[in-house]
Amino acid sequence: MRKKYSLAKYIVIFVFVQLTWLAVMGLWIARYVVSHVTFREIGRRYAIQIESGADVAMLVIGLVLIAGGVAGISIMFRYLNLQFRQTRLYDNFIASITHELKTPLASIRLYIDTLDRYPDITQEQTKEFLTQMRRETARLDRMIGSVLEVDRLESGYARYYCTVLKADETLKSLFEELRLQFSLSPEQVRIIGNLQSQIVLDATALRIVFENLFENSRRYTADSVRIEITLTETGKNILITIRDHGAGVPHKELKKVFKKFYRVTDPQIPSVKGTGLGLYLVKGIIAFHGGEIRAELPTDGKGLIMRIELPTYLKGHKRLHRKLLKERA
Repeated sequence: MRKKYSLAKYIVIFVFVQLTWLAVMGLWIARYVVSHVTFREIGRRYAIQIESGADVAMLVIGLVLIAGGVAGISIMFRYLNLQFRQTRLYDNFIASITHELKTPLASIRLYIDTLDRYPDITQEQTKEFLTQMRRETARLDRMIGSVLEVDRLESGYARYYCTVLKADETLKSLFEELRLQFSLSPEQVRIIGNLQSQIVLDATALRIVFENLFENSRRYTADSVRIEITLTETGKNILITIRDHGAGVPHKELKKVFKKFYRVTDPQIPSVKGTGLGLYLVKGIIAFHGGEIRAELPTDGKGLIMRIELPTYLKGHKRLHRKLLKERA
């Protein structure tokens, strides 16, 4: 049974403590005002001068300390709220990854049981079953690999073996491999533009990036998948623009899509599942290579646009590329 996390009790305690602090502050000020008026009256009546500078200093110091206490408790409450939110996201992640892992395992088990129970299965059917089992195994491997890769990125142990690659040849070859992997026709994946520069990247990491983007385009498209890729060069960077024609993302959630465990829930596509790590991992890999990625909404219809900027080789990024190539060595 999933735990329920409620902030109601903590909100009540927080409000009570803050009101207590404010009450103390009010009593302190009232006490000072009454004392000050009393001392002034005594001084006027008996013609003596009473110094109140120390009292004013104590009042100011006390008010500063109380204000600091109020601010500290507010910061702690905000941190507690963030921790509760992170815990909820983590619970959702556990539920999602459990489901995602069980699905391919159930499929593989079904194919194995079928092959075991029915010895008269034709060679053609056996070949098809083996193909499906390989696909499910690869899917399982990708999910586990994503979780491990996120852990390595966050712990600082991620190691990518970067080399100098021809941008145009590398990217177009990769897009063609992914088109075949996701069983998409040439009409469904359209590539526009050519690149002349070189880039310093880890080819395996680059595949993880675009594999996740292709997977998202497929998941969030109810009809036929259409992906448009534009390649351009902008000064010291190459720009890769990937646009799909799927369900898209609400405008207010654009900045959240790269957060850890975050998943867009679209009522139009209720069967969409995932771990919420894909785009988080994509952003981490792009950042490691000195690039940036941002999500945008198209102005001429549904879908989502991903813009990726990567630094070109030997164009103002010598220090970065020396670091990336040194890590390989």
